[in-house]
Parts: sequence; structure tokens; C-alpha cells
Amino acid sequence: MFNKDRIEFFFFINLTRLLKILGLKGTRKFARFIGTLIYFFIPIRKETVLNNLRIAFPQKTEKEIKKICRNNYINISITFLELMLFPYLEIEHVKQQVKFSDLEIIKETLKEGKGLILLTGHFGNWELLVLAVSANIKMNYNILVKPQRNKYITEWLKETRHKGNINIIPLGISVKEVFKALQKNEVVGIAGDQRGHVDSRRYNFFDHPTALYTGPASIALKTSSPVIMVFYKRTKEDKYICHVEKLNTKDLPENYEDQVVVLTERYMKTLEKVVAENPEQYFWMHKLWKY
Repeated sequence: MFNKDRIEFFFFINLTRLLKILGLKGTRKFARFIGTLIYFFIPIRKETVLNNLRIAFPQKTEKEIKKICRNNYINISITFLELMLFPYLEIEHVKQQVKFSDLEIIKETLKEGKGLILLTGHFGNWELLVLAVSANIKMNYNILVKPQRNKYITEWLKETRHKGNINIIPLGISVKEVFKALQKNEVVGIAGDQRGHVDSRRYNFFDHPTALYTGPASIALKTSSPVIMVFYKRTKEDKYICHVEKLNTKDLPENYEDQVVVLTERYMKTLEKVVAENPEQYFWMHKLWKY
């Protein structure tokens, strides 16, 4: 009987075997080829990327926009192929890929004993969110993820992440598990730029309102857990520089709903600054301004 998920997973798992043979350097070269191929000949979501870039950077020429778009396909390809390979690398090898701007901020914050929320966005290689930190600081780590459409790939991701002592918390049944983890002084990793529902509050991103999931701010306020933002920027040498910055949770309004708004706005401003410096490394492939 035809099973689309099984067939997809067959090709997926055999691709991971090929990447293991190629190694990290070869995988990145292969990813550049794949990204370029898709951009020119299989332009999946190309118009979405171009439209998003035109909205975000109206001052750029069409030639500049198309160059960013092409590099974006390459960067996304590298990110996803690295995701498939990283679970099979030695932890020291992963550790060598990332240079942190200030790892001490994370270490000192963990001493507060209130748990820690690591907050990122779909920038650079966001899949390194917890993996790279866990390679440097021994703690219990959790990551909040949205299950994939293909259940077999979802299970593969769950199993491979467990190899790095990372617990997966599926989006949807997440709140109680996240609270439990933070109460035990564990680390929870979240990508905070998930698009919200049509009736969600709007937040400015490149001067345009976008619906946003505000879970990270709500969790931080309800648990009093500190939030550290981490963004992994890919360098020309195919290494990563991790920007580390503690989210300012001071000087907040008295009203809880207003507090959620202010914290989310602060996160979005930081994300926007990071993206503006390297726009080709952001995930522009979904309709940011859909509603």
C-alpha cells in the first residue's frame, strides 16, 4: 500500500547516510549546490521570500533583493542538512563550530536557580539553540518544537536529539512540561518568532505588523524565569558566532497583558537588529505578514 510518509522518510534517512560519508565540510558544499539548484530550477516559495524581502527592505534594489534571496536558499539548505548531520558528530566537533560572545552570562544566570529560557529566532542555524550550549554547560535541556507533518521524521528528530541529552517538548502539550522543567532549574529552548493566529496581537517587525505567538513572554512572567536570547550567525568560514544577550525584564508595566506586550516587543527589536545585519540568514519562507 502506498505510504507517502514512509517513502519520504526512506529518501530522508538515505540522505543522512550520504551526509555522514561526505562529512561536515562536504555536506556544506553539497548544501550550497542544492540551495542554488532549488533557487534557479525548483523555486519553492520563491515569491514568498522575495515579497517578504521587498516589504522588509524597501530601500534595496531589486538586484539586491534577488541576491539576498539566492543566498537565503543556500543558507537554509546548509541549516537543514547540518541538522541531519549534527546528531552523528562527536560533541567536541559540535563545540568547535560555535564561538559564544559571552557564555558567562548563561552560566551566571543559571546560578539564580529559577531555570532558564533560551530564546532564539529562525536565524542562522537555530537548530543549534540548545545543542551548542549543552556542549559547553552540563545541564538538563529541553526544547519546544512543532511536530513535523511526517511522523517518521518527527520520531527521528526526537531520537537524535535525545542523543545530546535534550528532551523534546511537543508544541501543543507544552505549558505544563515547560513549567515543570523550569521549576527543576532546567533549560528550555524556544524559537520565539512563531507566527500567531489571525486574531493574535500584532507586533512590528521591520515596521510592519505581524501576528506573533507570545508564549515565551507569558512563560517567563508566570515562572519568573530569566530569558537569554541567543542567535547563531554563520560566518564566511562556515563557523558560528553566537550572540548572547539577556532579555531586559525590568521597568515593566503593572498590568500583566501589558508586560507580555513589552517583553515581546523587546525580543522582536533584538531579532530585527540581528536579521537586518545578515538578512540572507533568516527564514523568509513563510508569510510573515499573512494577516
